[in-house]
Amino acid sequence: MNRRGVVHTLDTILAAAIISTVLFYASQVPLELDTSSERPLDVWGMQALVGIDRNGTLGRLVDSESWQDLEELLRVVLPSGVSFNVTVYDEQGAVVNDCYISNGGLLGRTVESVDYLVVVPSEECPMYRLRLQLGG
Repeated sequence: MNRRGVVHTLDTILAAAIISTVLFYASQVPLELDTSSERPLDVWGMQALVGIDRNGTLGRLVDSESWQDLEELLRVVLPSGVSFNVTVYDEQGAVVNDCYISNGGLLGRTVESVDYLVVVPSEECPMYRLRLQLGG
């Protein structure tokens, strides 16, 4: 009878060790995954600009100087944890946008910059360079 009690005691200790190990491990797992670390910021930025420019929307927005619409599109396309700032340059290198195109400034530990060329199909065929700076 004593041996049966020893086996039950060892079984209880082993179960307690397993449960405490699982609880300790579960407390170390982050509750929310950081999606910005899955891809570098420059990849997010380039994919956002290519996606907006896929059907010529980016060129039309820049040519018509619709900075508010461009900012809203970038807010939708980029992840919520990524901050951005856009500057538009013409062919001579002069800044074209007369207002800020940003979602509040560059925040975060890292800042990446993406340059993107946009050619607007028209008679003059103007070319613009967008500099998208991303923080996260």
